[in-house]
Amino acid sequence: MKHLRKHFLTGLLAVAPLLITLWILWRFYGLVSGTMRPWLQRLPALSDTYPDFFLTFAGLVVFFLLIALIGLLARSLFGLAVLRLVDRAVERIPVVKGVYSGIKQIASVFLQDRRTAFQRVVLFEYPRPGIFSVGLVTRDEAASPLVNVFLPTTPNPTSGFLLLVPREDLKEVQVSVEEAVKIIVSGGSVMTERQAAQIAVDARALLLAPAARDLAATAKESDRD
Repeated sequence: MKHLRKHFLTGLLAVAPLLITLWILWRFYGLVSGTMRPWLQRLPALSDTYPDFFLTFAGLVVFFLLIALIGLLARSLFGLAVLRLVDRAVERIPVVKGVYSGIKQIASVFLQDRRTAFQRVVLFEYPRPGIFSVGLVTRDEAASPLVNVFLPTTPNPTSGFLLLVPREDLKEVQVSVEEAVKIIVSGGSVMTERQAAQIAVDARALLLAPAARDLAATAKESDRD
């Protein structure tokens, strides 16, 4: 029974992501089909000529085109003005504004271009010296001594903390943002040997950085003398 349970859990972990993804896509397909197909069926030129599956496919195409058109309009001045009016109207509704603002913040982080949302992965000592945390840089201005670092929580990376960390206390980790998110969501269980070794090397370099800076400062003062 122990071996059977172990094999069952292993198989469940193997197929669960695929099944959940297919279920979400199927629900999305049913939502779009149920919304767009009735409108297309009202057109005699389509409903009398083409079968139902073609109307469903056409509904999906129309839906994506409508979303793309909304995105195009949202980039214009008129679209921005309309979106601001909608935001102001929704934010005045007591209960709805909390749900709307939360979903909007999550979507703005995970649906926009990752190159602008999260710039790179860094390592720094937090919450105390000797303990390291993996963070994502969200803003880094060369003129500022502080770097904006988002510290996501495990296993839900949509929540976390915004930390302003001195630049010299950060160590860039040579892993991609996508790899870092996987590591954070899994609590560190989904980590290759290369990633673990790289993080260990970066942590050691971060520990030795203050001593190296002090040695460099001492050498500089000696040269002046």
